[in-house]
Parts: sequence; structure tokens; C-alpha cells
Amino acid sequence: MLAVLALLLLACFASCAPNNAPKVTLSYDGDTFLSVAENQDQHALKGTQLKSLADLLVATFDPETFDNREMLVAAWRGYDMLAEGFDDTKINETAEERAERDRGDRADVAAAVKVITKANDLADEKTAVDFTALNKADLDVLIDAFRTKVDVDSSAGFMDKILSGIGVALRWLTNTLCFGSYLGGICLFAIIIEILMLPFAIKQQKNSIRQAKLRPKEMAIKNKYKGRNDQPTMQKMQQEIQELYQRENFSPYSGCLPLLIQLPIIMALYSIIIDPLHYVMGQTAGMSQALTTFATASRAAGGLGCVFGNTNGSILLLSELKSAGVAAFESVSSFRFFENSEEVFTALSGISGKIPSFSIGGINFGLAPSFSGNLLLLLVPVLTFVTYFLTSKLNRKFMAQPVANEGVDAKQVACSNTMMDVTMPMMSTFFTFMVPALVGVYWMFRSLVGLGKQFIISRIMPLPTFTEEDYKQAAKEMAGKRTVVKKSERAGSVRSLHHIDDEDYEDTRERALARKAAIEAREREEQEAKKSSLFGGATLKQDRKAEDAKDADDTDEADQADKN
Repeated sequence: MLAVLALLLLACFASCAPNNAPKVTLSYDGDTFLSVAENQDQHALKGTQLKSLADLLVATFDPETFDNREMLVAAWRGYDMLAEGFDDTKINETAEERAERDRGDRADVAAAVKVITKANDLADEKTAVDFTALNKADLDVLIDAFRTKVDVDSSAGFMDKILSGIGVALRWLTNTLCFGSYLGGICLFAIIIEILMLPFAIKQQKNSIRQAKLRPKEMAIKNKYKGRNDQPTMQKMQQEIQELYQRENFSPYSGCLPLLIQLPIIMALYSIIIDPLHYVMGQTAGMSQALTTFATASRAAGGLGCVFGNTNGSILLLSELKSAGVAAFESVSSFRFFENSEEVFTALSGISGKIPSFSIGGINFGLAPSFSGNLLLLLVPVLTFVTYFLTSKLNRKFMAQPVANEGVDAKQVACSNTMMDVTMPMMSTFFTFMVPALVGVYWMFRSLVGLGKQFIISRIMPLPTFTEEDYKQAAKEMAGKRTVVKKSERAGSVRSLHHIDDEDYEDTRERALARKAAIEAREREEQEAKKSSLFGGATLKQDRKAEDAKDADDTDEADQADKN
């Protein structure tokens, strides 16, 4: 149950947390346009005119439908993204051609003018700027104004330093013991974490043992009200169970404390695993966002042209960078979106050859499972469902379960267990489509390790078992604790019309016990009749209703006689 609950919370956290997608807003540095006046002979437009163009681009910028900054950079590199039939996926530049284009030697000013014209058409009001005279020098300044500075050396907070320290341990496991396999590293990591959390599991098992020891007494209370499911009866039954817990100094909520302590730890560990670029490889959060911008930018603008969808973290990003090879890192140094591209390249040069492997047998598990990608990755959601379905059922056998007698109570518990066995695995399977397949494999492995740990604990610290004699003795003990009040002490008081407290009074106790014995006898007859005849049960149920009604009438008449 802990593994399933943790999975749901972590997956919700992953789906709700902001991903590393490029920012949806555009801003510029107005001081960049001040240099135009000093070199006005090289420019066709004035600094104020270029600033007006920048305002126009900011007003019409839309990263989903009209990324005008990307289009301007593409024009500066010689590509017209607004041309009919333009296909970014067909661009396959050599290292020499990429270097030449990054210098702007093939700048297409006419393509840049088309971008500004479209921005002008999308604006609420027509701009008064005459931008048709735009030249390459103007385009250089305009693009430079939109360049952003990447934070490559920010100081981390206290909690971030702790998580980064744990990430260093994960890096050692991956590189040293698993020969660069990130999947192997996180699987070893899962085993170590389960060992470190062993005290919480032992505490939870002790609480389960205490709860199981109360099972005979709790069953005695439930059997007292067996066959009655009206609200007053249920309230009185719950009251007696709570009184039992108070006498035994047991709290049913004490088992929740280990869960509450473990969940924040598991969530923090999930953050480490899903973002190896930041926590394992030591790069800043700003670097992670900048690299995502570089990877998702079109090839025409100098990026990699990747599509990440809604996947969070940096596993998919590192997987794409590793596939692109050294050329991708060299391209960062001249990427026109960044003001300090050289610093970004320097920071990445230390990790270019240290990116862990996310592949197994040639299959890239850094990708999220999808019906449009590698179909073998779809085995991860399927196996996730099977794993959580089986571990949920098996874990229930090793842990104390709620006490339920026959009838409505048992049906409710069975229905609840069925919902947990099916609904939770289905939800976990759904969430595996939102994260890289490697994370789904980690969840499955951790669930199996948790099952193994619970099995070992259940053998070392087994739950108590009880015989029929134990249940009978508990019933006698609970009957001895009942306080019998004489009639004179409660003369004139109002008793329950449902007869749930008849055994508590001397004047009605004998009839209540007789009624209870008759009900149990009829239930035994029903069971025997059902075994011998396929249709025998229905007739007995009708007879039982009639007899119950007769017993209730007899009891009411007796109570009325007592009052008279």
C-alpha cells in the first residue's frame, strides 16, 4: 500500500510540477539599442525604431504558434521558416556548415522582414516603424537584444545541497558499480533506500501485530451485533470498539505516522532520480532549462529540433544530447538564444563524456512510452499494472487486515480490496505514460523490493494466529466486561427501539441472549440448506424475516408489560 500511495503522490507531483519547457514570455535588453547611434552608418534603422520593433515582437510572441524570436534567428542563419513547404526535420547540417551559419554569413534579411511583417499584421494596431529597410546589422542588434543570460553558477539552498549530496552517491553507484548504466544505478539506489527505511517498516509491523492481537476481542464485539446494520447499532458497535482501543492503549492511526514520515523522503528521492542533470551531474537548474530551450529549438535556429511533450525532469533531455553526440555540445557555444553561450559550453564540456546510459539492449528507456514511438516501451505500462496488481494482493497477506464478520461488513471490505487491486494499478499505469520508461522500471523494481522486505519482516515478526477457542475465550472475556444494570437503576429511562442495548439490562438480558441464539441457529440452518439445495435459501430467508418480526413484537409486548 505504501508503494502504491507513494507512486500516486510522486506521479501527481511530477505531472503538476513545472517542466523545463522554454518560457512563454519574451523580454529584451533596451540598452542594446544604445550602441546603434555610435555606428549609425552601418545601420538602416535608428535605435528607437529597433526598440519599437522589439516591442512589436514581444506583443505578438507565442511559443506555440508564432515564435518570432526563433524565426528571426533562423533568418539570421539563412533559413526562411515562413516559406511555403519549409520542413525543419529535413535540415541536416554538417559541422562546417553549422559553424558557417552560426556566424551569420548566410543571413536572409528578406526572411526576417517577412517575420516582422507577420508580427505587424498580428498586432492590435499598425506600427509606424518603417522596417522594410532592415539590414543585417539591424538584425544583429535586434537578435542580440533578445538573448538571455544562463545561470551557470548559482549557489544552491540548504535542502538543494542535501539532495545534491545524495545525487553524488547515485552518480557513484551508476558510474562505478553499474558501469554507467543509470537504470542499474537507480535499482541499487532503491535497494539501499529500502534498507535505510527498514526502521519505519519494523515500526509499522509492530503496530500491525498490536492490531492483530485485538482481533478476537474486536470480532466478539462485531458478532454481538451480527445481522443488524441499522445506524444506531453501527454507532454503538463503533463506540464499543473505540472503548476497547482505549483500554488496550492502541491507536489505529499510529500506523500512519511511518507513512507520513516516509512520503516526503520518497518524493525528494524522486526529484533526484527524475533530474540527473541537476542533482547527479551537478548542473544548475538554470542550465537544465537552458539546455531544454536549446534541444527544443528548431534546427533552422541552431537547436536540435526535439519534441519532449509534457515529460518533466532531464532524463529525456540528456538522452537526446547523448544521441546527438559531441556536435550538439559544440553547437551550444554559438547558440544565438544565449548571451553567455561560451560559459554554457564550458560548463557542459565537463559532462559531455559522462552522461549515463539510458539504454538497455539498444532500446532507449529515456523516452516516454507512447504508441507513436518504440512499441517495446509499451511493455513498461503493461508490466507496471501486473506488478502493482500482484504486489498489492501479496502485501495484504503479510499485513494485518480490518476485522470483518459475515454479511454487509465483509462485502464492504471485499469491495474495497477489489477497488484497490484494480484502480490503483490502473492509475499507476496511466502515470507511466507521463515519465520516461526508465522511471517506470524503477517504480516496478522498488515495488518488488518492498514486497521482498515485507515478506522477510513478516517471517521474522509474524502476525499472531488464533484458534476457535481463542475467539470463544475473547467472547467470554468481553461479555464479562459488560456492565449489567438492574431495572431499578434505570427505571423510566428510554431504551433503544432497535434492542441494541437489551443485553445491558437485567430485565431484558435473558430474552436478548435467547434472540441472539435463535438468530445464530437460523443462520446455521440456512448454511446447511444452501449446501443441500440450490433453491432452499430463499424460503429460509422469508421464514427468517417472519420470525425476526415475531421476536421484535414479542419483545415490544414484554417491554410494555414491564412498564405497566
